[in-house]
Amino acid sequence: MKRNDIRGLILMVLGILFAWFLFFPQHSGFLGFYVKKITGIIFGQASYIFPFIVLWVGIKLLFSKKLNSTNIKLISDIFIILCICTILSLLTGDVPEKNFGGFIGKYTEIGLIKTVGTFGGWVIALGVLLISVFLTTGLSFEDFTDVLAKFLKPRKKKTLSEADTRTREMPKVSIPKPAIIEREEPVEIVKPKEPKIIREKISQKADTANVQAKDRKLDTAAAETNQVKYELPSVNLLDEPKNVETSVLEDELRECSEKLIKTLLDFGITATMDSINPGPVITRYDIVLSPGTKVNSIINLSNDIALAMKTESIRVLAPIPGKAAVGIEIPNPKQAIVGIKDIISSEKFKASKSLLTFAFGKTTSGEPFSDDLAPMPHLLIAGATGSGKSVCINSIIMSFLFRAKPDELKFLMIDPKRLELPVYENIPHIFVPGKKATEATVITDAKEAANALGLLVKVMEHRYKAFAKRAVRNIDGYNELMEKEGGKKEYYIIVIIDELADLMLVASKDVEESITRLAQMARAVGIHLILATQRPSVDVITGVIKANLPARISFQVLSKTDSRVVLDVNGAEDLLGRGDMLYLPTGYSRPLRLQGNYVSLKEIERVVKFIKKQAKPDYEDIFETIVATEKKEMSLEAKDELVRALKLAIERRRISYDLLKSNGFGNRAADVLSRLEVEGFIRKPEGTNKWEVLIDRIGEFLTREGQI
Repeated sequence: MKRNDIRGLILMVLGILFAWFLFFPQHSGFLGFYVKKITGIIFGQASYIFPFIVLWVGIKLLFSKKLNSTNIKLISDIFIILCICTILSLLTGDVPEKNFGGFIGKYTEIGLIKTVGTFGGWVIALGVLLISVFLTTGLSFEDFTDVLAKFLKPRKKKTLSEADTRTREMPKVSIPKPAIIEREEPVEIVKPKEPKIIREKISQKADTANVQAKDRKLDTAAAETNQVKYELPSVNLLDEPKNVETSVLEDELRECSEKLIKTLLDFGITATMDSINPGPVITRYDIVLSPGTKVNSIINLSNDIALAMKTESIRVLAPIPGKAAVGIEIPNPKQAIVGIKDIISSEKFKASKSLLTFAFGKTTSGEPFSDDLAPMPHLLIAGATGSGKSVCINSIIMSFLFRAKPDELKFLMIDPKRLELPVYENIPHIFVPGKKATEATVITDAKEAANALGLLVKVMEHRYKAFAKRAVRNIDGYNELMEKEGGKKEYYIIVIIDELADLMLVASKDVEESITRLAQMARAVGIHLILATQRPSVDVITGVIKANLPARISFQVLSKTDSRVVLDVNGAEDLLGRGDMLYLPTGYSRPLRLQGNYVSLKEIERVVKFIKKQAKPDYEDIFETIVATEKKEMSLEAKDELVRALKLAIERRRISYDLLKSNGFGNRAADVLSRLEVEGFIRKPEGTNKWEVLIDRIGEFLTREGQI
């Protein structure tokens, strides 16, 4: 039993005894009588609070896992009693027979009045009491004001989010005209009915327990590393979702649906309202067109409908998959902010067994949405400045940090803009190929990034060789085998590039080649790419890159052309910004509209601080092993290939990828070039993009091998 456990138990026993002595002195014997009398003299009426504070301190000592601030909290508990005694004494004033604060409160009151006066004494006593309560409970002033606001807040008119949460469907609202067909019935206009306002059930309030420790069913218990025991961050580090009154009232929905039907009628389109689907940012109105009406007639009128509805833009979903209806998405007058805590605490997110599940946000109907990076297997993110692209990247990173330990997942972070990713500097998940763990950082130099991507290709090839020796197909099979044999597992590597355009400007050929190879082959060995850019042009998102990244996200873009470059369809130009996105999953032909979750810088800093306290970057530098293995296993054919390349370099006095390819090396040109660099026969001086051929070194090697 730990020392704090013994102290906690002793204090809990004392607290219970004191409470019994004070509240039931007639049943407590002579000891209880004297305890009540003495504490009454010392603390006055505040003595009744004393046993509960002693009990509270005992519980904290017994159950608290982190005791770094125990002494501070103990002192704050003492100050709480002192302040209460002083306040009780100030209340009684100069009436000695009604001194509720005991002699401690009385003498403190006298000292304060003589020093700062009665008003000053009240201010100091109340101020110290509040500070002590905040230190003891761990609450912030913002939490205190939120609790106070809930009690003082008057009841408002019932909104849709509060109405009848026991059932999926809201009470039907009557619309005199036009009528619609019930969702459950066949699509035939027989009898006019009311539209249904459908609001998805929102998940229960975020559970404050650690979602990973209880709900995530991942087999991570067997992982043994040279690090100290690592604890996944708790959702308590994230801000509570603010329940802002943003829900659209039933009357407003009804008025908007009537106005929409009337607007369509003004343009000669007869339609009936089928259902209304309110969401955090937009509301989708599902309408059924009259027989003979062309769907394109509504699509062509989208700007006119937006003008009539007095909104910035609308989006027409025609037709809705699985329904004989057309969806018209109209922005809400007030837009809700979707907190990441809501999504991470959702049942779908917690139920996922994959380490690579990440939070997206909410659907247009308000349902939490998350997805798994593993089957994608890579992700392209595009959007104009301020549209929510960087927040989305931070949300993805945070989702992984809440699910994976440093020995299970690593990040290769590349941020040429130097704005978003440096906040994750020195977290234990950081990985840079070719560098030792102590030197691993977020890469901000474009040339260094291009080199790191090239070295990551070597990591991929090394893993493929290791998997082939064990006759396994992918990283999951390899890790299962290592678990049975007691060997070392491989970790996932997530490559995050915050601005692809900056890399393409500096070294487009090298970057594109590395990204293409990784996108084509890296999935099986646990390497996944997340590429982001604010310039979705064809020179940045090339056809080769795009073909290998089927899963794509587009935030608001400037033109239809940009939307087609990212998603192959129009629509992203009509988004609202601030997290409003279109997500095209792998294998889908039509994107889904989502509202991305928001994560603040303070939340990121809290989580990063929690993680940094536990561990530092730590991984095995495999490049010495890779080079040694390559030298050892170099076949005669490979050696001949190297000699041919060296002779070509001496003959032409230069070397390049194109030169090797045009002289018979074909698809092996990139590998040969990399080998020449590793072996030290060529180098690329700073400030230039051309390879420098080290003639003397090549000559020595060829002479030693008997080739000259």
